[in-house]
Amino acid sequence: MGEKVKVVDVTARDGLQNEAKLVSTQDKLALIEKLVWAGVSDIQATSFVHPKWVPQMADAEDVAAGLARFTGVTFSALIPNMTGYERALAAGIRHMEFVIAASETFNRKNLNRGMTESLQLLKETTRLAERDGVVLRVGFSTTFHCPFEGKISSRAVLNAVRAAREIGPWRIALCDTDGMAFPDHVKETVSLLLGELKMKASDFILHFHDTYGRGLANTLAGLEAGVREFDSSTAGLGGCPYCPGASGNLATEDLVDFLEGMGYDTGIDLEKLLDAAEFACRFSSRPYQGHLLRARRAGACGLAPSVSA
Repeated sequence: MGEKVKVVDVTARDGLQNEAKLVSTQDKLALIEKLVWAGVSDIQATSFVHPKWVPQMADAEDVAAGLARFTGVTFSALIPNMTGYERALAAGIRHMEFVIAASETFNRKNLNRGMTESLQLLKETTRLAERDGVVLRVGFSTTFHCPFEGKISSRAVLNAVRAAREIGPWRIALCDTDGMAFPDHVKETVSLLLGELKMKASDFILHFHDTYGRGLANTLAGLEAGVREFDSSTAGLGGCPYCPGASGNLATEDLVDFLEGMGYDTGIDLEKLLDAAEFACRFSSRPYQGHLLRARRAGACGLAPSVSA
């Protein structure tokens, strides 16, 4: 058996948040159930944001209530502020992602505050999390590129992550929000953080969007840098309402197939994962964004079969 790599599926949150047509709580829980059946042990289930800004997440409490029937799975939720933290805590969520940006402009557009304010809020959230026994991870969006500021330097990311780690020992998710990262930039950034901050590779999660088809190449760069945990979304669903041009996440089925083919162990049943991806397709307003479902199941989701030369 190969080295273990953890895959965190974010379909129910990041995958659906940009979809205009509302997905019912029942369907969200049915999708989560299919992921659990496939052996996915870490799932980001919802986001406790104001429904005015992300209507798709208006049922966060109802989704959280439905998670109790699943065992052996770590469920998390995204929180943008203190209200989100309090709602998530009241709903029984004990793993949360505090979101911040690596670029000032995107932080203001996405969260309506500056990075300094976000770090102060992280400090307040950390105090409550330590009191309440909540595990945070800090998710830095636009880590490699910002649609408003352009390329984000590795040194800028270093400064941002250092500030977060001075507040609390939380793990860090480095997110390629608009899918503009390149493998050399990924490796450079991760290596700089590991070297300068004396952090362990296990302190990091990589979250790639596949806007330009570079998701798997960037995954390989992350693996080579030592990272062993990655976010993804079934059927490549996803996008960010506040990031122009951002398309879906790296497809979970593509990621798992890639990792297993490279000799790593994900613990995920690929055929059952394809069932989840096929189910997730029905909620997407765009054609299927991944590769594996088209290659393995001709006709699924109305897909044309792959053509061999």
